[in-house]
Amino acid sequence: MENQMTIGESAKKWGLIYGLIGFVVIVLSDLLGLTGSTSMSIVSSIINWAIAFTMYFLATKEYRDSNKFMSFGEGFKIVMLVGLLGGVLRSLVFYIYIKFIDTTYIQRIMEASQEMQRQMGLGDQPQEMPAGFEFFQSAEFIALSPIFSAIIGALILGLIAAAINKREDQTAF
Repeated sequence: MENQMTIGESAKKWGLIYGLIGFVVIVLSDLLGLTGSTSMSIVSSIINWAIAFTMYFLATKEYRDSNKFMSFGEGFKIVMLVGLLGGVLRSLVFYIYIKFIDTTYIQRIMEASQEMQRQMGLGDQPQEMPAGFEFFQSAEFIALSPIFSAIIGALILGLIAAAINKREDQTAF
């Protein structure tokens, strides 16, 4: 009897791969200057969505191929766990990066935002942040945002990957 893969094994493997690749893409986007301009941010987002879909697709395909069958529900569990694990890992490593390695990351993002405001004719002075909104510019919030992106991506792209790779056992009733 051949070894069958469990949902947890598939999710751990592909979640770790997704988290590490996601972090590498974030750092490369920053180093290449893709985080400052709107058009480059769009390119970076497309790359991230393509990586996410690829991870979800490969995770569900490997599980299905190992077990001969995969229900839509099993695929959904896999992609949600891959998205959650990948998002948490990417957020944790990204937090370490912006908090301890590249401490100027948030400042560069703020400067790019102010430059975009000037180009749009919203004035040369930085806009005053309403009380209570400082948290949204903190390293903690910026590091947590990949978790939410990964979960939303799992809900949209992951469900598509699960539907594509679904293979029901036709002999079971």
